[in-house]
Amino acid sequence: MRAELLVLRKWPAAWGLLAITPLLVLLSDYVAEWIFYLTLTPANYSTEGTPAQNLQGLLPSQFNIIAVFQFTFAGTAPFIVLGAAMAGGDWGRGTITTALLQGPGRARTFAGQVGALVVAVTASVLATFAVAAAASSVIRLLAGKSVNPVAGAMPGTGVIAESVGAALLVAIAYGVVGLFLGTVFRSAAGAVAVALVWTLIVEGTLWDLALQLPHGLVRTITDLTLNASAVTVTGDFGTPGGGAGSQNYLIVRPAVAIITLLAYIAAALVLTLVVLRRRDAVIATSRRLRLRSRRRRPAGSAGRKRQQRPESAVTGVLASLRAELLIMRKRPAVWALILVLPVDMLINSYGYAYVLYATANSGVSLGVNAPQVLSSLLPDQYLMAALNGGFGEFNDVYGTAVFMLLGALVGGSDWGRNTIRTALLQGPGRWRTVAGQSLALAAAVAASVVLTFVLAAAASEVIALRQTGSLAPAGGQFPAFGHVAAALAAGLVLGLAYMAIGLTLGVWLRSAGAAIGAVLLWAVVAEPAIEYFAGQLHGIIVKVYQLLPDASTNALVNLDGTPSYYYGPSQQEGHVGPALAFGILGLYAAVFLAIPALVTRRRDIA
Repeated sequence: MRAELLVLRKWPAAWGLLAITPLLVLLSDYVAEWIFYLTLTPANYSTEGTPAQNLQGLLPSQFNIIAVFQFTFAGTAPFIVLGAAMAGGDWGRGTITTALLQGPGRARTFAGQVGALVVAVTASVLATFAVAAAASSVIRLLAGKSVNPVAGAMPGTGVIAESVGAALLVAIAYGVVGLFLGTVFRSAAGAVAVALVWTLIVEGTLWDLALQLPHGLVRTITDLTLNASAVTVTGDFGTPGGGAGSQNYLIVRPAVAIITLLAYIAAALVLTLVVLRRRDAVIATSRRLRLRSRRRRPAGSAGRKRQQRPESAVTGVLASLRAELLIMRKRPAVWALILVLPVDMLINSYGYAYVLYATANSGVSLGVNAPQVLSSLLPDQYLMAALNGGFGEFNDVYGTAVFMLLGALVGGSDWGRNTIRTALLQGPGRWRTVAGQSLALAAAVAASVVLTFVLAAAASEVIALRQTGSLAPAGGQFPAFGHVAAALAAGLVLGLAYMAIGLTLGVWLRSAGAAIGAVLLWAVVAEPAIEYFAGQLHGIIVKVYQLLPDASTNALVNLDGTPSYYYGPSQQEGHVGPALAFGILGLYAAVFLAIPALVTRRRDIA
C-alpha cells in the first residue's frame, strides 16, 4: 500500500481526478449559484424562486446534502477512472510483472492496491465535504442579516457522518469496479474509455427510461446498476433548499441500495483477485514479435534495395493510414467509442421519446402532449433527432466529449506505450505518420456520424410505418437533400473539431490516461459551468464566449430545432450563427490537427 500511495503522489493525473469532485461542488454548486442568487430579478421569481428560497440551499444547514449529491451520475466518473487507470496502467506498462516478482504475493499486492485506492478516494470525499462546508460558511458571512439562524447552523455530527459514509460507499464501489475493468482490459486507456462511456452516458440513459417504465426489463436492469443505488443512498438526505422532491426519483429502497453497493464491491474485489491469480504476468509477446520480424527480414542486396526504394508522400501517408486503421480495428475501446453516439441517439431521441408518447398523460408523463411527441419522431424531424440526441447535451455531458475521448485514446496511447518510437523509426516519416493517424481518426469520426444519421432515418421510418400505417405520412416526408447535407456537415465538423482537441491532449500529455482525465475535467466541470453562465453574459464577454467551441456547438446542435417536450427551448444568448459556427469549429479542427504534427516533428523520441 505504501508503494501504491507513493505512485499516486507522484502521478499528476491522480491528483487531477481526485480534485474533480471538490472543484465541481465549489464551482457549480456554490460559486455559480451564489452569482445566480445575486443576479436574480423580480421577473424571475415565479420561475426561479425568490432570493430567500435560493439562499436556503447555499447555507451550512444544507452543505452535507449538496456535498453528497455530487456522488451520482457524472460525479462518480473520477473514481471509476482512477481505479481503471491504476490497474490498467500496471498491465499496460508491464510494471505488474515487476511488482509481482518483487512483492509479497499476488493477493497481498492487490490488497495493498485496494488500500491505496480507498485512502485516495477517502481523501477526495473528505475534501468535497470540507469545501462545501467552507463555501457555505463564507456565504453565510456574506449574506449577513438575510440568514435565518436555523438555516445558518451546521447539521448534527451524526447527520454529517451518515452523509460522508454514503458518499464513501458510492465512491469506493465505483473505484473497485474501475480496478476490475483495468485488470480485465490490461490497459488503462481501454478500461477508462469503457468506464466513461458507462458512467457518463449509459447509466443516465437507463435512468431516464426507467423513470417512465415502472415495470419491465429496462427497469429491472436499471435497478441493478450502481447509479440507481447511488441515487437512493445519496438522495435519501433530501434536496438543497429543504425540499424532499428527490424522494420521487429513488427507484430502489435504501436497504436494497446499500446491499447492492456492497455486493458490487465484494464481486469486483473477488473477480479481480481471481483474474490476477490465474493470469500469466510474464508478457513474452513483444519477444515473439521481434523473433518473427528477424525471420522475415530480407537479407542481402535485395533487402537493401527494398529499404532504399524512394517513397512518395502519398504512399507514406497511405501506409500510415492502413497501419493505424488496423490497430484501431483491433481495439474494443475504439469500437465502443464509435458506436456509443449512434446507440445513445437511438435511446435518447427515439426510445425515450417513444416511451413518453406511449405513457402520455399518466404517471411522470402527466401533461405530455402525445401528438407533439409523435410528430418529433417522424421522418421530417430525423435530422433534429440525430443532432440533439447524438451531439446535444445529455446527462450534463455533451455527446461531442466522446470524440475527444477517441482522439485522446489513440493519440495518447502511442506516446504512453512508446509505440510512437517504433512507428517513427520504421515508418515513412514523422509528418506522414501523423497525417495517416489523423486520417484514420477522421474516418472513425465519419463512420460514427454517418451511422448516427442513418439509424435516425431508419428509426423514424419504422415509427412512421408502425403508428400511421404509411411510409410517407402527412408531415412525415424526409427533408430535402440540402438540409440533410447541412446537418451531416454539422455533425462531421463537430466530430472532427473535438476529436482534434482530444488528439492534441493525448500527444501533448504523452499519456492516454492523463488526456482522458483532462477530457473528464472538461466534460464534468468546465463545460457545464460555461454553459450555465452562457445565458448571463453581456458585452465584451459575449464576444469571448462566441470564440469558444461551446457557442458554436450549441448553434450546430440546434441547427434543425430542438424537441421542446424534453430538452426545452434552447437558450440563444451569446450563441453564433450557423455559418460562423462552421468556420470557428473548422478552424479549431485545423489548428488542433496541426499541433500534434508540429509536436511530433520537434519532440525528441529517444
